Amino acid sequence: MMPVRDDPFRVLVVCTGNICRSPQTAQLLQAAVAQAGESWRSAVVIASAGTRALEGAPMDEQAAALSVRLGADATGHTARQLTPTMVEEADLVLGMAREHRSEVVRAAPRASRKAFLLTEFADLLEGVERASAHRFQPLPSPRSGLASPLLPDQLRQGVERAAAQRGMIPPRDPDTMDVLDPYGHAPKVYRASAEQVQESLARIHGSVRKLAQGVPW
Repeated sequence: MMPVRDDPFRVLVVCTGNICRSPQTAQLLQAAVAQAGESWRSAVVIASAGTRALEGAPMDEQAAALSVRLGADATGHTARQLTPTMVEEADLVLGMAREHRSEVVRAAPRASRKAFLLTEFADLLEGVERASAHRFQPLPSPRSGLASPLLPDQLRQGVERAAAQRGMIPPRDPDTMDVLDPYGHAPKVYRASAEQVQESLARIHGSVRKLAQGVPW
């Protein structure tokens, strides 16, 4: 039995330049965590990086404006380059496109089971939720005297379960796997990209809330 860890659950979001998709996704995810309450704020740490980052650059203005419009804080971002250490320290790595997951696994081969596409992770978590629905048992409460996983450890176990769902659910249409890269495109592409991110995060948020509240890991 793996020991329970109480250090924060670390999420790393990865795109190319680290000025549009990955910071926006990290910001929207951070906003969702903040709204979930203090236990979540203290349990989850979120960061982003780029496979070919425009190091030191601020966030793209259109992407930042959309983050703010969608309820996130887009201040203070500085692009940074992905490193193997970042990948190794993360509990969950979310790539915006297939090329980003490939780069993550090349940087740290042992990360293959914790590295996902954003859209893929939403699909897999819903698969975990469906698979668990027929054998629901609440996790023991902290007052029961039984071992009760802390939230960060529940989330790590959730990532393991999501990885185990690979091959168990129908494959996604390749045209919908990757989040659109809006950089340098028209405003409508920025909006479409942000909508992809928002839709995937809403699905992840819904599944995680149900799973962390009692579905057996």
